[in-house]
Amino acid sequence: MISPAQASSEILKAGSPEAEMVASPLRWPARARGALVPVAARIGRLLQARATGLRKRPVPALADLRRLNLTRLDLAILSFVAVVAVPSVLSFLYLAMVAAPQFRSETRFVVRGNLETVSGGASPVSGSGTAQVPNTQEARVVVDYLRSRAMVDALQQQLDLRRVFGVAGRDPVFGLSSDASEEDLLAYWNRQVRVSLESLSGVIRVQIHAFSPESAALLGAAVVREAEAVTNALTTRNRGDRVFQADAEEREAFTELAVVRTSLEGFRNAQGTLDPTRSALGSYAVIAKLRDQRSALNTDLTVARARLDEESPVVRALKERMRSLDEKIAALDTDLLGPDREQAGSSGNLKAAAELEVRRRLAEQRLNQAEAELLDARMQQAQKQVYILTFMAPTLPAEKAFPSPLMGAAAVTGILFAAWAVAALYVGSVYARTR
Repeated sequence: MISPAQASSEILKAGSPEAEMVASPLRWPARARGALVPVAARIGRLLQARATGLRKRPVPALADLRRLNLTRLDLAILSFVAVVAVPSVLSFLYLAMVAAPQFRSETRFVVRGNLETVSGGASPVSGSGTAQVPNTQEARVVVDYLRSRAMVDALQQQLDLRRVFGVAGRDPVFGLSSDASEEDLLAYWNRQVRVSLESLSGVIRVQIHAFSPESAALLGAAVVREAEAVTNALTTRNRGDRVFQADAEEREAFTELAVVRTSLEGFRNAQGTLDPTRSALGSYAVIAKLRDQRSALNTDLTVARARLDEESPVVRALKERMRSLDEKIAALDTDLLGPDREQAGSSGNLKAAAELEVRRRLAEQRLNQAEAELLDARMQQAQKQVYILTFMAPTLPAEKAFPSPLMGAAAVTGILFAAWAVAALYVGSVYARTR
């Protein structure tokens, strides 16, 4: 069995690049050479001792490090290689050879319509007063919807997002797992789709990352379609409620007026007159005339009795006319007042007729108000439309946007180096205080 030390000596004897790197001290800085060569020799001796069975029992790793007698510089170099260099190289190799390419499609649109305005400080023209700026509440609602679970569920039914993003077999880091839950799918959607809103201009910017250009463009078109659907739903809910209520009020007022008119028509048919009030006034006028005639006739009868006998033809004729007038007046009074208290005549029905007339006028007034409210609600519904204006359609990408191996590895290196530097400074400060 060849020990590690023998293998190292054979490599040095052979003309390999490793031998040249070790044998050429001019290629290495003196400080690094002085740190790495003793460490390599000590590690080789330790491995050789393990291989030849000099140790009968396993030695803990900490004891191995103590046996090597590593200096602070040796530990710093080893920790840098383990924490920074190796992960950076692995990340570069993964991004360059394993990671699946991702393509980015972008679309931009705004929420337009006759929206409400809110106060926004001083006027830019006059320098005083209250300026009116657009209210972006509807745009924020659209942005929140595009990031929500409802959006993911709607697209899941149309496109099957698990199949679109399912590349975990060849890219386990950036792909969506096949057994991902609904919450994992939502988190992955918000990672692959970035939605931003510019507060001043109200422009909504959507960037979609997918593993093929067609999938990215298809998802962009689906996002725009869902945004249009939610704005239409907002318009229907916000403005349709008032129209629905006004329409219901108008139908109820129309029904009430129809019932009152039917009752009034039945009352008129029962009384045999179109206007009971006018009929009663006419009856009162006739009674007044008859009473005037009776008064004149009574005067003539008194004069005739003073000059003639009761059985004279003149007095008898005046009495007959007086009786006829009394019968007509009594008949008209009975028609107006009724034969008794239980049966009211024309004058007693005036109250019912007046009530029906008042109800009719109130129902007509209510119907007019309901029609005006319905007309105003429909006008506002036509003016308060909210819609999506897409001024940048979803693009079809031609080149991949991710990954970039150099930039990705550089970012990983920078982060790990910063963490390693902070840890090294902390350990150095602790060592300096406890020394």
